[in-house]
Amino acid sequence: MANDENENGIGPVRIPAPGAGQDLPGAATAAGSAPRGRGRRRVLLPAAIAVVAVAGVAAVPALAASSSDLPSVTAQQLLAKVLASKAQTFSGTVQAKVDLGIPSEIAAAIPSAVSGAGGSSAQASQAQLAEQQLVALASGGTHTFQVAADGQDRQRVSSTDSGSAFTLVHNGSSAWAYDAQGKTATHVTGLRSGTATGQDKGLTDPQQAATQALAALGSSTTVSVAGTSKVAGHSVYELSVKPKGSGSTISEVRIAVDADNGLPLQVRVNPSDGSDSILNIGFSTVSFTAPAASTFDFTPPSGTKVVQQSSSGGTAAGHGALTEKGAAGAKGSKVIPGNGSADDHNVNTIGTGWSTIYRFDATAAGSGSGGKSGAADELGAIKSFGKQVPGGTLISTKLVNVLVTPKGTVYAGAVTPALLEQAAK
Repeated sequence: MANDENENGIGPVRIPAPGAGQDLPGAATAAGSAPRGRGRRRVLLPAAIAVVAVAGVAAVPALAASSSDLPSVTAQQLLAKVLASKAQTFSGTVQAKVDLGIPSEIAAAIPSAVSGAGGSSAQASQAQLAEQQLVALASGGTHTFQVAADGQDRQRVSSTDSGSAFTLVHNGSSAWAYDAQGKTATHVTGLRSGTATGQDKGLTDPQQAATQALAALGSSTTVSVAGTSKVAGHSVYELSVKPKGSGSTISEVRIAVDADNGLPLQVRVNPSDGSDSILNIGFSTVSFTAPAASTFDFTPPSGTKVVQQSSSGGTAAGHGALTEKGAAGAKGSKVIPGNGSADDHNVNTIGTGWSTIYRFDATAAGSGSGGKSGAADELGAIKSFGKQVPGGTLISTKLVNVLVTPKGTVYAGAVTPALLEQAAK
């Protein structure tokens, strides 16, 4: 088919997805609190949750067969199709292949770097699950997830990958996060329904929304329809998003959109060095039949330590009071206040769009108990993973590069080392 290319500029594309709404346990909004992103539609590629997180996804060569019988569409028409999609029910298997190109010595240090989460045992339980998924994804390889969704109030994602098995379930007003390795689970209740409201009015004209999206994406990106193919046996259009010019570590983001219902079925992020994809996440099997209601039931296995969290004091992200007790509802429960603090490291940005660089003074950021001395020690440990280049020490991966100058100034971004060295001059 003819490839109709739209040259409107764009930063990294965020395509609102069909009926995703608040599609994950952690994204649901607590009763009594202001809904976050309610009525917005995000790309519901559930493996991204597992990063979740994120997420991970393996490219299956057999899925790349062409589908040349599809009619030609423009990038604007394809975006409009995604925005107008009403597909909210599906189930299937998602495969993820991650290749961040992290040096082996850094990958080996990741588990100890993210371990030892502080705070309450409730917070530590949630943090441990996130840490395990972070380590699994950062270490690369192929990951498999079972996913299901039935509208905005019911989703399930699970993985049986060795060393990182987990289950995430959102069923109406409650959600579960289960860590099979640690035999721990967090149960959140009192979540706000994700039912769409009048706030969806911005999506009632998909064509206008697609036009505005392309116009708002800036002058740094080319968006086009790069052809057709098949994913999990379904015909798809390939939406190509590429940075204009050089300097980014990303050469292209390719999104496969179901030709019938507009649901994104696969996302590939390709590096500028021509090597294998940084991320390839998509369905290997998918059905759009509504899953059975029992799919979203969850009972923790015997012996699981369960942290009960009521969302009445905050959001499902954990900024409320946590009630902790055993799986059997043991007596002597205690209330643990949540902690939503965050550090500010005075990060400045250089450039825009794909070539954005983040700059901060690592030594000045050391305001904890160790002060600047502690910060200098940490900086020294980080630099030990890098190599000397003009301008300082470079820690390099396929996606993100970090340059630390002799004075402790850090430059980082999804840009080439040459761009960092230029910014540091």
